[in-house]
Amino acid sequence: MKPVTRFIKYILNVYKDDGMTVGEALKYTKMYKKLFPNLWSKGDSLDRENVYKLFLMGRADALAREHKEEEVA
Repeated sequence: MKPVTRFIKYILNVYKDDGMTVGEALKYTKMYKKLFPNLWSKGDSLDRENVYKLFLMGRADALAREHKEEEVA
């Protein structure tokens, strides 16, 4: 199993109750590795927590956009 695949399974196992999808896990893992290449530790718990923070920010941004669209309409 590839290290990224193992990490995706790991993060989904930890955050499965928060509704993170495989696609989101991949998206935010890639984003984290691209934005913070010097922080990537090959999928440890700190990587997991930082990817989760990006996931939460992404969900918050989507919710904010949705709310603003409803407000304007």
